[in-house]
Amino acid sequence: MIKSRFRVQASACAMAMFACASGIAHADEASPTPAAGSGDDIIVTARAGSAQKKVEASYAISTISEAELQMKAPIGVGEALKNVPGFWVESSSGEASGNIRVRGIPTDGFSALSLLEDGITIQHDAGLGWLNGDQALRMDQTIQGIEVVRGGPSSIFYSNAPGAVVNFITRRGGDHLEGSVRYEGASYNSHRVDGWIGGPIGNSDWRFLVGGYYRLSDGQRHTGYRQDEGGQVRATISREFERGSLMLGVKRIDERIGNAMVTPCINDSNGDPVGVPGFNAKRDIIAGKETRYFDFLTPDGVEKFDNGIGTTIKLTQLTGEFDYELTDGLRVEHKMRYRDSYTKRNSITPRTVASAADLLSSTYGRYVDTAAGQSLGFNYTNGSGAMDLANANGNGLALLNLARSFTIPEDEFVSDTRFLQDLELGGHHDLALGFYYAHVKETYRSNSAAIFTDVKDNAALLDAVLRDAAGNTLYQFTNDGIASYGSEFNNAFGKSDTIALYASDEWKLTDRLRIDGGVRWEQIKTSGQVEGKSTVNLNQSDTAADDAVLVGSGTFAPFSRKYDHMAWTLGANYQLHPRMGAFVRFTSTFRLPSVSSFLGNAAASPVTQKMDFYEVGLKYASPTFDVYLTGFNSVYKSYEISDYRQNAAGQYVLNTVYGDTKTWGTELEATWRPVKWFDIHANWTWQDARFTDFVYTNSSGQVVDYSKNRLIRVPEHSFRITPGINLMDNRLRVEADFAYYGQRYAEVANQISLPAYSTIDLNAKFDVNDRLTFNLYVNNLTNTIGLTEGNPRAGSIDNEEVGDLVYIARSIFGRSVRGAVTFRF
Repeated sequence: MIKSRFRVQASACAMAMFACASGIAHADEASPTPAAGSGDDIIVTARAGSAQKKVEASYAISTISEAELQMKAPIGVGEALKNVPGFWVESSSGEASGNIRVRGIPTDGFSALSLLEDGITIQHDAGLGWLNGDQALRMDQTIQGIEVVRGGPSSIFYSNAPGAVVNFITRRGGDHLEGSVRYEGASYNSHRVDGWIGGPIGNSDWRFLVGGYYRLSDGQRHTGYRQDEGGQVRATISREFERGSLMLGVKRIDERIGNAMVTPCINDSNGDPVGVPGFNAKRDIIAGKETRYFDFLTPDGVEKFDNGIGTTIKLTQLTGEFDYELTDGLRVEHKMRYRDSYTKRNSITPRTVASAADLLSSTYGRYVDTAAGQSLGFNYTNGSGAMDLANANGNGLALLNLARSFTIPEDEFVSDTRFLQDLELGGHHDLALGFYYAHVKETYRSNSAAIFTDVKDNAALLDAVLRDAAGNTLYQFTNDGIASYGSEFNNAFGKSDTIALYASDEWKLTDRLRIDGGVRWEQIKTSGQVEGKSTVNLNQSDTAADDAVLVGSGTFAPFSRKYDHMAWTLGANYQLHPRMGAFVRFTSTFRLPSVSSFLGNAAASPVTQKMDFYEVGLKYASPTFDVYLTGFNSVYKSYEISDYRQNAAGQYVLNTVYGDTKTWGTELEATWRPVKWFDIHANWTWQDARFTDFVYTNSSGQVVDYSKNRLIRVPEHSFRITPGINLMDNRLRVEADFAYYGQRYAEVANQISLPAYSTIDLNAKFDVNDRLTFNLYVNNLTNTIGLTEGNPRAGSIDNEEVGDLVYIARSIFGRSVRGAVTFRF
């Protein structure tokens, strides 16, 4: 059945090629100038040779221009990449800490791709645990464009890029002094100022650029205190000379941003998800002033917890680039980057929702002497008395949450040296030979506590108590809302050294036919130490909250491992016409374990994850119409999924399982510009993504087989259509984004369904003159609830919430409005 579906998609490719070919004769007669994203775009990412047109590439490429970035003003990396076909983007957590799944690769975070700035990675491994690559990258006015290479050479030229590479191209100072200042305000009390200035340094050949932003925001889910504060500054100096160029740059991020976590939901009479009574899933959040501060009890004293920290990052990045033509046809490029960062991620994460009475009974029921008339209850910690277990907030629900804290200092140095040679030998060759090195040091520490709250916006803390027949409190189980300290604990540090050798050849046999291939060998050596864990009774309170606390044992277990593997790719492109081409490609690649693979367990046994990708594509580009159609097959071996399970002591332990997957899919990206005042852009992705081998032993000791189940959170269909109109001599542009995301499953067992949903965004831009521009952005115009994930804390393989009427999930943000004014000089 799957193969027959793929044949249908291949037939669609053939039909598209025929339709495009029939229009070639008329294409050159069209008058409009090619819009951003056309086949005339010049591509520099993941290439051995000189710049190349997008329509001539033998792999799938998407480009996002400066004009498109200005038009949409994406808040974060995830939002910036939502228009890329083959990407399933989840940005419902906020500006950072998102997830991107590429062509059915089922890994979380950014582990399927590499994020670059100006051709060199911003983080050697963008998928480190609790250190997603998008935390180190901010969208601002210093970003001039984005190039996305999917599959193909991405894993030859870059580490940890099996599915794609995303290159953020920054501004450089030019020959004339210029710049801009931009203010943006939002309906959620957000205020942000961006700016940049660049130009020549005196009368010299040197150029400079300085830019960045600063903002204050309450966040789209308001906690009652400011969530976002801080900003970024970037500065570069550069010089071009007769045979090369030099650039030195520095970037500093110092800010905190909020974490929008999962919330309680139910289904309405139509089966659609909605918030529980008394809770609006579009804008409300469990975290609030009562759950902001806690004192975590530890053997070494009190550890302060502040949920206002959110995701705080303090990062300094130094970059150097050197390009020099050694002889005619032989060039050397060297790029290096040093990063020193401190990241802390605090959150209030809902873990279990139930009726207040049921949650009490399941947690403390064994302590109740019903014959003596004893009962369980909740008291509000704010002094407002006892909770009405049946009717509180109109829902009678209570939550067990995790107050989680992760601290991850990391520093790294990466260096990429590439020799480029063009020569004539049986045709034209563009050759590349490169050496890559990365040194990474990471520390990882976590501590968490389980807390009780009611269910409402900015929830109230609850203490669980045992009462006698007269309603008097006999015993308090919790300590100021904390049910248990030390629910999670980790303390580890490690380092890694990665070396890679790579080579590629783009061989142009004729004006129409080009064959290109590449190979990469990579090795990682990693070592470090992980503190052991023990469960202790702290005896620091009169409650049960500190009776079984997970703490460090004081004994450290060392680890030292080495892994290596080789990747290769081979592709061919045939230009049927200067504006039309077709390509085929095969890639065999991998993802090595990293230092973070061991920071939770020194005895871990991670494996090299191996992938095979097959691609076939058609491309057509003219001034009025572009279409890029790619069929792909992704085979993923040794996919690793980790599940946190609660043990008898109430602590959360990690369980890791491996499986194999296969995905058949099609990507379509097209733009039609019939007249100067109207254009329409569309992208569509179809994927049949399934486990081919997933057998494991569940918590009951039963062996279950989930082979042939669909992959987690990957829709079968997703598309986005963007019509736009240009009026008043192109001074006014208005766009609408119509997006659809198909049904998905929240866990491997495919028992919890995440319904399909659609959204509409509106964007408008008005140029008062060449210097002054106004922008308006309306996100989620229809105020849709769209679930992007279930409750992974309840299980990513088998989920405890199967069949529950009330469940935990994360929705996209509700409707919001932003406005901006930009002045250029």
